[in-house]
Amino acid sequence: MNTYVDSSALVAVYVPERFSKAARSAVRTAGAIPFNALHRLEVPNAFEQLVGRGVMTRDECRALQAQMRDDMDSQRLMPVSMDVDRVFTQAGELSRLYTAKFLARSLDLLHVAAAHVTLCATFVSADDRQLAVAKASGLTTVDIKRRTRQPSRRR
Repeated sequence: MNTYVDSSALVAVYVPERFSKAARSAVRTAGAIPFNALHRLEVPNAFEQLVGRGVMTRDECRALQAQMRDDMDSQRLMPVSMDVDRVFTQAGELSRLYTAKFLARSLDLLHVAAAHVTLCATFVSADDRQLAVAKASGLTTVDIKRRTRQPSRRR
């Protein structure tokens, strides 16, 4: 597992949206994707928000959750546990180094930190601030908005 996929990009894999084709391509290319506690909260929560907004039905939500479970069973999504203190410590360091420059949000930093802690080299997202921090901190980035790979700058 070498590629970390942000929750918003994972949602685009399951829910048809503007960047779904690029998200699906990135996930296919990566093979097994680490699936951590942040994903376990955020992805189903995004599905629930879509139900609440009337964008999808409860049955459609259940079908997406079943598809996600199938992806875990088939190991396309690989459950990983993380040392939460280590992830938060890494996120704090990323904040110190990059938030003033890129205006990163704390959850963005947690995902980038999780990518580092799980030893991923590539980071997939559509969030510009998150991608900027990922790239500046040494990860290769895949921007599903632009469908390009941008090599990292090593510090």
